[in-house]
Formats: sequence, structure tokens, C-alpha cells
Amino acid sequence: MDYTKLNTLTYIQLKDLANIMELPLKRSKNELIKDIIPCFKIWEQYKHTKIDHWKYVKQLGEKGKEGTTYLVKTHKFPAGGEYYAMKTFNKKKSGSRLYIEASLQQKAADAGVAPQVIDVDPISKHIVMQCMEKHLWDMLVKTKQLSINQQRQIIGLYKKLDKIGIFHGDANLMNYMYQGGKLYMIDFGMSKEINDSLIKKLNTSTPNINIMTLGLILKLRNMNFNEESWVYLEKYLSMEQKSQFNL
Repeated sequence: MDYTKLNTLTYIQLKDLANIMELPLKRSKNELIKDIIPCFKIWEQYKHTKIDHWKYVKQLGEKGKEGTTYLVKTHKFPAGGEYYAMKTFNKKKSGSRLYIEASLQQKAADAGVAPQVIDVDPISKHIVMQCMEKHLWDMLVKTKQLSINQQRQIIGLYKKLDKIGIFHGDANLMNYMYQGGKLYMIDFGMSKEINDSLIKKLNTSTPNINIMTLGLILKLRNMNFNEESWVYLEKYLSMEQKSQFNL
């Protein structure tokens, strides 16, 4: 709605609008309009800098539990421009949790583990990030085997995450992507800071190596990958883990 036409509304309509905006009710139309106009201006600014900034190109992959990821580009470059991945979330996702996820991902990106974060919007519930080229999973579907080199790269990612104090927390095979021949991790929705409380709870200061490695091996085994797919990963398991899970 054009805020310049607010004076054409009745007092009752303005009251309803003020209620939606959670504004205090006033006794006159002019007082209500005076309070409503700044809200409209803020919304227009937000729409211009956030919503209208991104152009949706196509959906990437399947819809997930938390939301959907899209290929997007900026409207700044009508003749071309760079492409990014926009991870959208359902409206129940809290803004604070969104910021935590984005900050942990950016910290991982600074260490060369994850895609760079470009934009975070706690209102529209999305994180825009550097676009990756392809999923590791797309390669594994054909080979049904995780190569030694791929296993080494994954362990390298886990070691870096442990070093910077981030526990990824999700060993899903869809969380590994390639860009320029290098492997990265995505989806930090379950990630946590490795602090004293988490170390005590998990009984390890290196949960990515000690827990994620085991989780990945079990997923590979459950999906009938051959044993060569975890021969290098297995070196990072404890004797207790190997015995407990018959590895």
C-alpha cells in the first residue's frame, strides 16, 4: 500500500493497521497516520535493500526439513552478475538462531571449511552464501565409494573445525560440496561452539574427529558402500568405537 494514501482510510481501518503494526492506538486519524508513516518508510527501505536486492533463478536440490535453497543473483547487475545460494528457513526459525548459524558458518569459511556468508536476513529468514559447484554425493552415487583422497579431505575439514572451536554436528553426506576442486562443508544448522560445557557433555575436545568421523562411517556402511570407503577414516576411531560398532 502507498503510505501517501493513508488519509483515504477510515479511522477504523487505520486502527486495524496500527494493531497489525503493534502501534499504540491514538484518538484521531492524523495521530494514527503520523505513527504509521515511519513504519511504512522503514518497510520500503527494507524491501529495497533486502527483498528486491535478490532475484530468484531456480531451486537447488530438494526441499529440506528447515527450508529450501535457491540459486539467486542480485538485481544490481541486470546484464549478468554473480550467482549465490540462498538458504531459506521456515518462519518458526528464530532470528537469534539464524545469526548464530551464520556466524559459525562464517567463522568456518574464514578457516577455508565453508562457503562465505554474503547476507543474513532474520526477517525474511534466509542466509545468502557463496555458491558451490556440486555435491560430493553426486559423485558418490556413481562410484559408491569414498576415495582415500576424499576421506583425507574430510578429516582435514574436521581437524580445522576442531581447531577453531566449531562442532558441525551433522554427518549427512549431503553436507559436503565442491568448489574449484576443493571440498567444503555446508549446513551449519546443528553446529555448536566447542566450549567447556560441550566438551564435558561429549567427553571430547575434538568432537568432529571423534564423533563426526564415526557418524560418517556408519552412514556409509548403512548405505552399502564398500569398506574401502572408510579405511582411512577408521584410523581416527578409538578401539572402543571399533569394538562397539564392529568396525
